[in-house]
Amino acid sequence: MTRKLCVLACLMTTLAAAGPVSAQERTDPYWLAPANEELASRLYPGFAALLQTPGLARIKCWVEADGHPYLCHVVHESPRGLGFGSAARVIVASAQVGLGRVDGQPAPASVETNIRFRAPEPARGWDGPEPTDVQLSLAREIVESMPDWSPPDRMEAIMDGLDFDRRAVVGPWIDELLPMDRETDLRIAALQMARLYSEAELRRVLAGEPVDDRSPEALDAACPDLTPEEELAMAELRRRYCDRYGCEVIAAGSVTG
Repeated sequence: MTRKLCVLACLMTTLAAAGPVSAQERTDPYWLAPANEELASRLYPGFAALLQTPGLARIKCWVEADGHPYLCHVVHESPRGLGFGSAARVIVASAQVGLGRVDGQPAPASVETNIRFRAPEPARGWDGPEPTDVQLSLAREIVESMPDWSPPDRMEAIMDGLDFDRRAVVGPWIDELLPMDRETDLRIAALQMARLYSEAELRRVLAGEPVDDRSPEALDAACPDLTPEEELAMAELRRRYCDRYGCEVIAAGSVTG
């Protein structure tokens, strides 16, 4: 998985009522509760985050009496193929809409909203004490005991959101530029855990006892910085992808030459 990225997403919303009605008195639908921003940050597509690529999706949903958007579909997505549309559909479903009224009666309607994803900002670096050899040894034992720790899981995390027809192209690029090494990945995960948990807490984990979770921000900060070689590899991966598929964000209705 990526080692120095945190996920941020910002939402820009607009509403549009469904087609014309014949009633003389009509009010438009409105947002009772906005989309869940915390949910939006968690759903930023992984490969787009790796490339530091912003995105935009316009979603259209139907709303009836309970005010929850459903039957949502993607009207526009840019850049295409990175998973912004799928993520935006889930984000919009977390909102709640107040129905407009026709002659004083609630009127089911379609609504549209733009979800704008801003490129993740690099996480702050580690500024805490470095772990002892004992902490590193205990953390390594914990990481090695995790049954789902394997390079395929890392590859899936890297290509999260990417269209399946593009994975056959991008996968070999990742193998070339960011080769998977189980030993390196285990060492990095152990360092991250040892930075976050004391020796006593690590021993409790090994004993099957609960410890307090760390925040996503702390997890990001505990990841080691990318090496200069990894930074260059990331830049080359982005160049290849954007040259082939395009990374420009185009607003709905825009015309390109």
